Amino acid sequence: MPRHGAPRGPRVPRIPRVHSVEQARRLLAAALLGAGALAGTLLTASVSPAAPPAPDRGPGAASSDVAQLSRD
Repeated sequence: MPRHGAPRGPRVPRIPRVHSVEQARRLLAAALLGAGALAGTLLTASVSPAAPPAPDRGPGAASSDVAQLSRD
């Protein structure tokens, strides 16, 4: 035990105690949401797109959300 006034070591975060079923459900929901977000991020970063870019656009060209008139 450190003496009074002596520097303390780093604090280790504790696992929160669950006091009710509702609190356990919320904790589980938060953990699953975080895990899903992390999995989605990793999946998006690791999977290549299924379709090649359109032939009339150069690689890396920005696309538009607005429909454009065809000039055929």
